[in-house]
Amino acid sequence: MLTFGTAGHIDHGKSALIQALTSIDPDRLPEEKRRGMTIDLGFAWMQLDSGETVGFVDVPGHKHFVRNVVPGLSGIDAALLVVATDDGWMPQTEEHVQILDLLGIKHSLVALTKVDLTDDAEWLELVEKDINERLAQTSLAGAPIVRVSSKTGAGLPELRQAIARLAARIVPRKDIGKPRLPIDRVFTMKGSGVVVTGTLSYGRLSTGDDVSISPSGLAAHIRTIQSYKHMVDSAQPGSRVALNLTGVKKDSLRRGDIVLADTARTARIVDAEVRPLPQLEVPLKSNSELMVYLGTRELIARLTLLERKATRSPEPVLAQIRFEQDVATFIGEHFVLRRQSPAETVGGGIILDPFATKHRRRDLDKVIPFLSRRRNLELGPLILSELEKNKYLERAGLLKESLYSQAEIARHVVQLEELKKLVATDSYLVDLGHWQKQTEDFLNLLHEEHQANPLKKGLSQAVLQSYLDLPRETFNQTVANLIDAKKIVRREDTVSLASHQPRLSAQQEATVRSIRALFKNNLSSPPALKEIATQIPDSENVVRFMCQQGMLVELPDGILLEKSHYQSFRSEIISFLKEKGKISIQDVHSLFGFSRKYSIPLLSHLDREGTTRRQGDVRVLVKAA
Repeated sequence: MLTFGTAGHIDHGKSALIQALTSIDPDRLPEEKRRGMTIDLGFAWMQLDSGETVGFVDVPGHKHFVRNVVPGLSGIDAALLVVATDDGWMPQTEEHVQILDLLGIKHSLVALTKVDLTDDAEWLELVEKDINERLAQTSLAGAPIVRVSSKTGAGLPELRQAIARLAARIVPRKDIGKPRLPIDRVFTMKGSGVVVTGTLSYGRLSTGDDVSISPSGLAAHIRTIQSYKHMVDSAQPGSRVALNLTGVKKDSLRRGDIVLADTARTARIVDAEVRPLPQLEVPLKSNSELMVYLGTRELIARLTLLERKATRSPEPVLAQIRFEQDVATFIGEHFVLRRQSPAETVGGGIILDPFATKHRRRDLDKVIPFLSRRRNLELGPLILSELEKNKYLERAGLLKESLYSQAEIARHVVQLEELKKLVATDSYLVDLGHWQKQTEDFLNLLHEEHQANPLKKGLSQAVLQSYLDLPRETFNQTVANLIDAKKIVRREDTVSLASHQPRLSAQQEATVRSIRALFKNNLSSPPALKEIATQIPDSENVVRFMCQQGMLVELPDGILLEKSHYQSFRSEIISFLKEKGKISIQDVHSLFGFSRKYSIPLLSHLDREGTTRRQGDVRVLVKAA
């Protein structure tokens, strides 16, 4: 499925030529019939001998209707430039060719119309020479020229053959699984409801699909699909399509909206490469308010040049475009820029970053190299620069707004991972520089913790992650990598440097002896943490260290026991249970002289470690014990 777009000056016979080729009059509006001129987009189609269907979008030729030209030429596969024999190259011929060039249209034919008006072969050759010279520096250079008369039919068979030859050379549009239908018409049909039309790109749409409308985010459902007046179950990229939608109202849709398979992210700021037209009379200045044509959309925006304040050179420049409303665009999308007064096309370009942020002058040293790496739209630099900007991304969302399929992106990610240019986990991709910085910060945090608290084992994983800018999955992989590299060790949920060994100072060693003496002198009423802190100043960290090292056992309610004492109490309780079968709080008091303050925490701790199990007011021995 291919779509051609006409281009050319008013009264050069674009609509008449399309009607002669297809037997379909593309002028559909009563006003167009009355005035004898094309005002809005018209549509027609023809079938080639090969069976290929070629659609045509007919655009207005009057300078006042250029705003309707760009939506018609966006998304076409080839251009049919129409130049009248009697007039030759005219102002709108020039502007339409400029627009085609800015949109990157590389396939074209020239129809030299109204040849019935002259028998002067030398004149025809001069007109053709002029056309070739004017096209030489554009994307339409070398376009075949076919002499034709819509009135007499002369040259129509040759033009059909030229269209067939060109169609055979055009590579079919890629189906990248990202269908996108910029709407160029919205209307209602009795018995059907809301219908939208457009040229489908980048993927298929099928009857029964649920779709979204951008930028509004409205949800809709495809009831039926029509392509070239035929009902189809599925529409292919490159075809003209009419969708009968349910779930939306006509008043909520307009030209410029986009039908998508998924909900699209939108933004109001994009970064782009801008190519000014040659020989601009008024330079393109930074902070200019312009009309931006994206797909079938016409938008007001402010242009900020990033590398200079103004330019009239045709050399591409980097720029930021700030819209007044949300837009859903993608990396590599072409656009056209026009001034409102005087009304003229001034340039165009391609989107490099569809989700930019407002740049400050001091950031341009980083922004310009970042955008420069994306100018060729090559997949590798796009992936790496996207990670550089965002630090990390979910695999599934990487370059979703690009002209690459998810399969292509996934294959390239594998290659970059093998080259060690990024860090990958099951669900995430991380910029290599960011991951290295986070790993360095991870180790520094542990070093600082060990310096500040030499008696502590380290930091919990949860605390470490709260300091680092990594998703949980990647953080866990980082921990695993550092463990494998023997740079850190993990004990339960606590992480420390592999070289870290908690050590006591001479003063702290003395504090340990004082603490042990407290326990030795108070076997039936051992001191709690608060009591130790009251009696021995600056002992809290030492107590925690003793607990971590297993010198003390911490029971519920802050009760502490020296380890050897606890093991002795535990052994006696187990022996008692083996003989008696059960033990009560009163029994613990009889055995050790403990009050309830100590008996209950001791029994609770034994329950927790699985030595005993509570049955009513007593404990019984667990078999495993």
